[in-house]
Amino acid sequence: MAQGTREAASPHDSQVACLLHHLIATSSSVLKAAAGSISLIDASRDRYAKVAERGTSCRLGSSFPLDEGITGRVVAQRRPVVLKTYGEIRAGHLAAEEAAHSGAVVAVPIWWRGDVVGANVVFACRSRRFTVAEIDELELLTQTAVPGLVRAGVDEASLAHLIRRRRGDDRLLAETPGPRVGAAPNAGSSADRSPLTRRERETVVLLARGLSNRQLASALVLSPKTVEKHVAAVLHKTGTGSRTAAVMSALERGWLPRPSDRPTSG
Repeated sequence: MAQGTREAASPHDSQVACLLHHLIATSSSVLKAAAGSISLIDASRDRYAKVAERGTSCRLGSSFPLDEGITGRVVAQRRPVVLKTYGEIRAGHLAAEEAAHSGAVVAVPIWWRGDVVGANVVFACRSRRFTVAEIDELELLTQTAVPGLVRAGVDEASLAHLIRRRRGDDRLLAETPGPRVGAAPNAGSSADRSPLTRRERETVVLLARGLSNRQLASALVLSPKTVEKHVAAVLHKTGTGSRTAAVMSALERGWLPRPSDRPTSG
């Protein structure tokens, strides 16, 4: 099967293909990797499809059960999956002679409205160790592409499951500009237009890492009561009722700063 991003037959498909290709290329560049693929989930059928690839052959266009492949692990664990070699996957979809099969691999969830709707997979094609910072940046990079994919995929069958017509979805998409994947924040970016203060943005970054209030206080060098106020403000401004939902809302709106902007203690 030919390598590359799936070609499309309509304007929407072409835009989706462009976004997917750019996401894979940027993800590979950020992690200094040689290949990548993206899968999207059809939860109604308990399957997922390989919709884009670059630098390797992952049976593009094929559909698989949710308990197969590294995407299956991402769905089951609802978090990034990192392996020393893709060969550790028992029900994998790469041929043994592929360079990506024997190299390190990392896969992160693609989230939309609290659901895992796909996986962004990066293949090192060699032996290496992915750092926590690299994985964090891959997660943030992946989420910046989601609103654009949802917009472009309104009429695309492979992305139809992403469109959750819940109250507020149209407003959310209207408010969220489609960010250029891999672009750093600038004076006109969504992060700069965010209603969150600098401390609140730092709080969201740490919430995304699952830190408790006590851990937040330590990382930000603030009192627990001050941290509670920041968390409450984040929940209020994102219009959410939980820390996880607040992080997802901030990601979807482009309010979460890139890893280089993360707070440091001291």
